[in-house]
Amino acid sequence: MMQPIFFGLPSAAELYDEPQRAILAALDANLVLAVRALQARHPDLDDSPGEALPLLAQAVLSSALSLHEILSSYDDVARHTRRQDSDDPERIGDDGIGIPF
Repeated sequence: MMQPIFFGLPSAAELYDEPQRAILAALDANLVLAVRALQARHPDLDDSPGEALPLLAQAVLSSALSLHEILSSYDDVARHTRRQDSDDPERIGDDGIGIPF
């Protein structure tokens, strides 16, 4: 069974430049913990087809993995956008205050 890979906590310098990374890292850490808790509670998820609770746990795991991928992609694109914006002194961010979300 696949697990999300926690992409880590941003440094103070990274948070200074990109404060939105704090909530992304917190959400990602919670996803990792949720997946681990479900796997601990249901170690035989793949071996119990048709049972309601394991099916729901599997749905949560799949959703968590999908959200992890989305968070990771968002973080990558936001950092790329930030680098591009830093080259343009007239542009400070998509929301007008320098935070690209």
